[in-house]
Amino acid sequence: MRDNVSPLAEQQRRHLAWMQRALAQARLAIERGEAPIGCVLYRDDGTMIAEAHNTMMSSGIVTAHAEMNAFAAAGRGIAPGVRVIMVSTLEPCVMCTGAAMQAGVVKIVYALPAPADAGTGRVRPPESPGSTAPDIVGRVGADDSRALFEQWLTLHAGDESRRDQREFVEQLLALTDNDDRVGPLAQKSSPSG
Repeated sequence: MRDNVSPLAEQQRRHLAWMQRALAQARLAIERGEAPIGCVLYRDDGTMIAEAHNTMMSSGIVTAHAEMNAFAAAGRGIAPGVRVIMVSTLEPCVMCTGAAMQAGVVKIVYALPAPADAGTGRVRPPESPGSTAPDIVGRVGADDSRALFEQWLTLHAGDESRRDQREFVEQLLALTDNDDRVGPLAQKSSPSG
């Protein structure tokens, strides 16, 4: 019966399926004591290139975001001419959005918006050859991502060694509390600068 499925419905189904893998990485991050952020890179044909999660706490490296770790894991899997889609459980920050543009990512799919950072709306695409202005699709699996952040907050309540992360998560949850989480997918063709 797939023949009766609209292209938009098929695309949404594909995005949700891809997000499940990113959410699995976010769950792995929680198990390893990290913030619940996962990222998966795919070719536009659906072939997975790499997957990763945040490792900021374990590595002590402040730039060890899930997206940056996925780019590192991809290595040479991202080459000129390869159409890459980045799927992340949290809207990428400015650094990760900029890296995606520089790497030639054609689409960014994210779950939970990050209003305080909102990298997908703040970064202007570079004009150098090979860089891109990716399509942005938001709120894919947002409720599942939010639930993982709520779980993380419960697990680390009162843990002073996680104060900075806890403040970030508390702010994130507060800013997205009244967000239209169950509403339609947010979609735009490219970030505005």
